Amino acid sequence: MIYLLDSNVLIDANRDYYPIASVPEYWEWLKHHGKAGNVKIPLEMYEEVNEGNDKLVDWLKDDSVKTALILTEEAMPELVSYVT
Repeated sequence: MIYLLDSNVLIDANRDYYPIASVPEYWEWLKHHGKAGNVKIPLEMYEEVNEGNDKLVDWLKDDSVKTALILTEEAMPELVSYVT
């Protein structure tokens, strides 16, 4: 099973619970699970967060993070329609 993260999950985690500078272990854990295929960020959510200007954006722009976390699967319109 793949868990898809919304942009608010990343924003709130960095702002309220696990700031990158204070809890880097959380962000390494997230990247680890991205590499393992357990957690992904849809490209649209990545782009939404990437518009900011802070440590979270810097972290997301790291090539190893992008490779690990961005969902590369194409959307299937019929399944999206079914779910929504």
